[in-house]
Amino acid sequence: MKRLIHGATIGVSIGTMISLLFSFIFSHTQFMPVSPISTMGRFYYEHFTELQIMLISVLIWAFIGVTFSLGELIFSHTRLSIFKKTVIHFSVMLIVMFPLGILAGWFPLRISVIIVFILIYTMIYFVIWSIESRRAQRDINEINKIISENQKH
Repeated sequence: MKRLIHGATIGVSIGTMISLLFSFIFSHTQFMPVSPISTMGRFYYEHFTELQIMLISVLIWAFIGVTFSLGELIFSHTRLSIFKKTVIHFSVMLIVMFPLGILAGWFPLRISVIIVFILIYTMIYFVIWSIESRRAQRDINEINKIISENQKH
């Protein structure tokens, strides 16, 4: 339960920051939780009140956060190779993030934009994966060093 709440909180926090960015880009005087030029943004602004749009956005952001929080379990609770874990995690996260990104109003439904979304997602994923892999390798090296020093004494 703690993992779910933490994930939802992180998701809502990041979603709020992204929505503030959209607000600065598209409206200098009004808060806009979704891009008004996205497919879902246009739909939301035509059919819902601002409060309803914000509630929808918060729920989507929370779900994104929970998804990433639970996605970490692929790495920590399976005995697959790191390559298989990475492929599964990348695929599951993309399959979940793509429709949530659409629902969150991050981009319009056009092939060119969808391709750009997938490319950006892939680049960000592998930058984060590279950083985390280096950190994990550094931790492993430190643990091995401590074990080696303890065996000498």
